[in-house]
Amino acid sequence: MAGLRLTNDEVNKLLEKQQNMKNRGIKSGSGREFDLSSLQGRDSTTSVARIRKAKEKVGMGAGGHIGNDRTDKPSRKYLAVLKQGINTLYLPDWLVTYIKDDDELATTICVKGYEAKSPHVIALAQLAKDPILMTGRKKTVEKKGKKANYEHYIQVRIFYELERFYPDIYKLTKAVPNGGLRHDSVGWEMLAEGQKTGSPDIDIEVAKGKYFGMKLEVKTENNKATAIQLDKIELYNDAGFYAVVRNGFDNCWSAIIEYISLPDFDFKTDLNA
Repeated sequence: MAGLRLTNDEVNKLLEKQQNMKNRGIKSGSGREFDLSSLQGRDSTTSVARIRKAKEKVGMGAGGHIGNDRTDKPSRKYLAVLKQGINTLYLPDWLVTYIKDDDELATTICVKGYEAKSPHVIALAQLAKDPILMTGRKKTVEKKGKKANYEHYIQVRIFYELERFYPDIYKLTKAVPNGGLRHDSVGWEMLAEGQKTGSPDIDIEVAKGKYFGMKLEVKTENNKATAIQLDKIELYNDAGFYAVVRNGFDNCWSAIIEYISLPDFDFKTDLNA
């Protein structure tokens, strides 16, 4: 449980519901009867106050943060406890690793009211809370279908990694907004402003080796670049850029690392040599 999320009234209503279920002979999900004997006729106010007092004693607010501001970060010791409460059962291994290694991401997931400054951290925190955002969901009678969005999270991971480990490169790297559904009028406005069909997804505006910059077209494992995209890649290579199409995060990230590991612009060092 990431902090104290329920109000006294909400806790009391929950306890009352459990008491009613017990009176009707309904058992808990584990097959056991609801055990409310520890309440001893009290409502939850005493318990809630005791929890808050214990946290305040060690310098934490009700949500596990230090002090009384809910936007503060929790202490590292308490954050370690919060991390253990994150449900990682349906999360990809790479996201579980991020959560373990990155306190900012874990805090964004665990502490209600806390919001990271990085949009990439926020996006990953949202994914941690709802894996369906990436994997999608088949349509059922009860729920609407949701399209998988793997390519989106490949790009989120790329910018997350650059921001954390290569901040100077990150500052000069941008995504090119080509995809997504838009109203016709908005689409025409963007074309009028100069957006070009087939432009690669990621643009690293840092000259390395013999190249003026890097252009990367991101694809999921099984997707292929269109003829228009391949033509653009060839044009950029002819113009002196390092332009490639890569499938999946690992291949995209390897291409980026190879490029940014080149010496500063020297007119000669070739990645294809």
